[in-house]
Amino acid sequence: MNQEKYFFCYSTNLFEFIRYEKGIKFICTAFHDKTMSRFWLFERTEELNNALLEYTERGKELGLTE
Repeated sequence: MNQEKYFFCYSTNLFEFIRYEKGIKFICTAFHDKTMSRFWLFERTEELNNALLEYTERGKELGLTE
């Protein structure tokens, strides 16, 4: 699998932002075979990249990330 073509989202908060605020659909959801952490798989598109940048910027504005 080409890792650069896909984005594995392990954060519920990020997933909800991408899915419900930005309306981007995911390919599938599954559980990591070793950690059993749930993730959502998205195709990496320009729209998704822009949403990820916006999410990061919002976090910085709120003091949640550096």
